[in-house]
Amino acid sequence: MAKPLLHVDFDQPKDLVFNRSKMRKAFIKIGQVHMRDARRLVMRRGRSAPGEYPSYRTGRLARSIGYYVPRASKNRPGLMVRIAPNQKRGEGNRLIEGDFYPAFLFYGVRRGARRKKSHHKGKSGGSGWKVAPRKNYMTEVLESRKAWTRYVLSRALRTSLRPERKKK
Repeated sequence: MAKPLLHVDFDQPKDLVFNRSKMRKAFIKIGQVHMRDARRLVMRRGRSAPGEYPSYRTGRLARSIGYYVPRASKNRPGLMVRIAPNQKRGEGNRLIEGDFYPAFLFYGVRRGARRKKSHHKGKSGGSGWKVAPRKNYMTEVLESRKAWTRYVLSRALRTSLRPERKKK
C-alpha cells in the first residue's frame, strides 16, 4: 500500500518559542478525523464488488483502523500521525487476530490461500483462488482530506510559534 507523506521543514527564529503540545493536539485531531472517515468507507453492508470499498460483515476491519501519534525521542521529533488498519499502539482500534486480511483485500488474494499446482488456470477456468482487489480506502481518505489536513497543520503551526517572553 502506498504511503502518502506530507513533510514540512522550517527554520525556527531565535526570538520564537515552539510549543510542541499544540502541534501534537493537531496531529491527534487529524488522526481521529481520518480514522472516522476511513471507517465510514468500509461500513457499507452487503457484498463488495471488485473495485469497490470492502464491505462490512463482522466489523473487524472497521474496528481495526486506528491512529498513532508517537512520543518525541532523541531520534524523532514526534510530530507525525500514522493511520492504518491494525495500527500497533493505536488509539481507537482493535487488532485483527490471525491473517492480516486488509492486505488480501488490497492485493486480491483470498484469506489463507496457498498457491498450488491446482491453481493454474486450465481449460476449466481454474479454482477461483484469487479475488479481484478492492478499492484502497486509506489512500482515498488521505486524498479527500488533503486540503483540510494542510489547513489544520498550518493553523496549529501558527499558534504554536509564539514570541519568547523576556525575563525581568
